[in-house]
This record gives sequence, C-alpha cells and structure tokens, in this order.
Amino acid sequence: MDMQNNFTMTNKYRGAARLFYLLGFERLIAPVLIKLIYWVGLALILIAGATGFVNASGEGIGRMLLTLFALLLSLLIWRLVSELWILAFNIYERLVEIRDLMARQTQTPAVIQPALRDGD
Repeated sequence: MDMQNNFTMTNKYRGAARLFYLLGFERLIAPVLIKLIYWVGLALILIAGATGFVNASGEGIGRMLLTLFALLLSLLIWRLVSELWILAFNIYERLVEIRDLMARQTQTPAVIQPALRDGD
C-alpha cells in the first residue's frame, strides 16, 4: 500500500515538474509549433499550386509547366525557411546543454592570480 501511495505521489509531482519545466522556458515549444505551421503551410501551398495548375490548363502547356515549377520552388523555399526557424531554436538548446556541462565540470570557480606579486 505504501509503495502504491509513493508511486502516486511521484507521478503527481512529476506532472507539476513538467509544468514548471515548460513554464520556466527550459523546454521550448516553438519547434513543435513550427512543425505544425510547416504542415499547414505545406497543405496551403499544395492547394494553391493545384488550383493554379488547373487554371493554367486552359492557357497552354507552357503556363502549366511554369505553374508546376513555381509550386516545386515554393515547396522548397517553405521547407528551407522552416528548417532555419528550427535551427535557431536547436542552436539555443545546444548552447544551454554546453552551459550546463561546463557548470558541472567546474564546480569551484577559478581564482584569478595577480600578474605581479607584492614582492616583485
């Protein structure tokens, strides 16, 4: 009974710890939102491209190829922009990891030695 109660208490505190972890900006939610925005934008670009392709079908094969090329270029640019956004947040997360590793490695602060001693 005691172990079950301890497990329940641990899970309750774990949820609170996750909430404070999220609210304390230790974990960024922007990369997840950027991925969601990417998929919505991808769908919109595909819909716009398909609509443009259908509208261009009455104007000749050249216009259809140009629309297809514009669609592919738009998809590529949208992917690159999304990756750059995620890259910015990944750089931040890596810098935080480096900071934490350096803090663990140097537990005692370095003492600055004077360039000249009193007797010199």
